[in-house]
Amino acid sequence: MHYFDYTATTPIDNEVLDTYIKVSNLFFANTTSLHRLGQESNYMYQKMKEELKCILNVQNHDIIYTSNATEANNLAIFGVVKNYAKGRIITTCIEHPSVYEVMKNLEKEYEVIYLSVDECGRINLNELEQAMNQDVILVSIMWVNNIVGTIEPIDKIIQIVSKYKKAKLHIDAVQGLCKVEPNFSWNDVDLFTFSTHKIYGPKGIGGLVYRKDIQLSKRLYGSNAQNGIKPGTLDVSLISSTTKAFKKFYPLTSFHQNDVLNKFNYLYNNLKELPFVIINTPLENISHYIINISIPSLEGETIVHILEDKEIYVSTGSSCSSKLKVPEKTIMAMTKNKLYATTSIRISLSHLVTKDDLDILIKAIKEVNYV
Repeated sequence: MHYFDYTATTPIDNEVLDTYIKVSNLFFANTTSLHRLGQESNYMYQKMKEELKCILNVQNHDIIYTSNATEANNLAIFGVVKNYAKGRIITTCIEHPSVYEVMKNLEKEYEVIYLSVDECGRINLNELEQAMNQDVILVSIMWVNNIVGTIEPIDKIIQIVSKYKKAKLHIDAVQGLCKVEPNFSWNDVDLFTFSTHKIYGPKGIGGLVYRKDIQLSKRLYGSNAQNGIKPGTLDVSLISSTTKAFKKFYPLTSFHQNDVLNKFNYLYNNLKELPFVIINTPLENISHYIINISIPSLEGETIVHILEDKEIYVSTGSSCSSKLKVPEKTIMAMTKNKLYATTSIRISLSHLVTKDDLDILIKAIKEVNYV
């Protein structure tokens, strides 16, 4: 098997899995129970949360654990904007469905501005500045694009948004954490989200990290667990394995980044020699974990299945929307070419990918045009 769909999900790391199993056995009691076992579980939950805050260096933030990043993004956006009866929201035209579809829903009550992107998938900072005013309540921009890997200039976005007291900045950090070294401080971001299964942890848990002075509007009602914002019984084993994943992989960000850069360059240089391949991922301001290509003679889904027959696994785009037979909106926004947007595939890399894996993929892509 040759796996190149790490952007969709990663295999669980053995040490992280071991943490999950041990904590499941030792701290199974409900964190809200008053007896000793419950208080021990609550202590472990609080300890793991504080450790994660230390790893990310966000002591002025709190963390709400969710079932996934989709829920975390929904909670962040609705949690901020529902505090206001009206206002302006700014986002981009290439957000993940868990942000983009929320914004489409909010158009019924709020003014939503969608920033355009250039041929490299980057927003125009002047366009952002022109869209900002005293009515802006939220700016939501993905740090690392999940389709082509473009990195948005979050450091400069922070400078622009921070001039407006009411405006909050939300960053979808799912594809950046443990993969890209940030050139900004997380303490300068009002809210950001993560997903554990993207960093070699288990599925079923994500998180919203938000400034303590932000009052989030509730979407669910129940117990007072997690400040009453996300009521329900906590899975301490998922929370502990999340901290374990960050503890192991966050310090390795730069090391793995350099390793993947070499693999990206090797793959890129081989693919650019193929006349039937269009490379959609730019060369600058990107995460080298993603390379997106189009083969205009074949639909993206067809390419996926041709490679699958050789036990090579790639995707056509976001795993949350790839089954929809519509042009990939990020590729469409960048290229303005419907053919490229319907014939693209996403190859995502990892430190686990070997040179043999890459050679087998390159050989298969060379042959795919002749199937």
